[in-house]
Amino acid sequence: MSNAAEPQIDAAAIEDDARSNLAQFQQTYPLRSTRVGDQTWIFRRTPGRSSDQLPVLMLPGIQGGGDIFFDAGLALGEVMPVITVSAPDIEDVAGMTAGIGRFLRTIGVARAHLVGSSLGGYLAQSFALRSPDMAEQMVIANGFFEVEAFIAKLPPMATVAEMDASTLVEQNLGPLLATPASDKGQVRMKAIVKGLVGPIQTLENYKSRVLLMMGAHSLAAPTIPSRRVMIIDDDHDPMLPRAMRDAVRDRFKRSEHHAIDGGGHLPAIQRPAQFADLLRRRLARDA
Repeated sequence: MSNAAEPQIDAAAIEDDARSNLAQFQQTYPLRSTRVGDQTWIFRRTPGRSSDQLPVLMLPGIQGGGDIFFDAGLALGEVMPVITVSAPDIEDVAGMTAGIGRFLRTIGVARAHLVGSSLGGYLAQSFALRSPDMAEQMVIANGFFEVEAFIAKLPPMATVAEMDASTLVEQNLGPLLATPASDKGQVRMKAIVKGLVGPIQTLENYKSRVLLMMGAHSLAAPTIPSRRVMIIDDDHDPMLPRAMRDAVRDRFKRSEHHAIDGGGHLPAIQRPAQFADLLRRRLARDA
């Protein structure tokens, strides 16, 4: 006797809902820009409950820019001041880390909570190392602090630097987007990545993030106390090698840790309610 068929995923409805939430976030919190030296930083900023709250700076990974945090921004924007940032085309870690500090000072922020997704988790640690007085708490979502396992699977950096940005995006994201989705989170992720990379995040900006990651050095442990750090990940993250995930868990083994089943590599998109709830419970304590 055969087993009952599993419920079908209504991919079209899921995609429409995700795009609707993204559009609502973009309309509710319009893009702002500020000049930092000779570069333009793009960001969105929510009000929170009061002007004396510490803001939450959300640092994205390679793909999508700051809008990957749209669900968290909608859920938390009136509870805490959230800043989702899309940095300019900076290709080196030192320049990016210094730029984050200058960006925050330019918009009047002296200290912030840091939330970093993937490469953003690496940059959050790099920033906490460079400017510990500006980092209150740090949340690393599917992040890392060394990139050797990633680089081993890529062409030489010089080859990537010579590639056309559209070719690089197709090479990197094509297989991911072509893989059939097996759950709601994967449908959401694919729809949002397609809706952001190219239409919102320029292909050259995507390429700059890949080059930044390829040139990244292994980071020492930040001096931020373990009680002010939270790790979010997924045992079945298809993009982050297990060794890199386990290294982060070991480094921050005294810190709060949550593995979100089905969160994949982008839990802010794939399991948005759980992701936002963890941030709310962690970072809204002073709200």
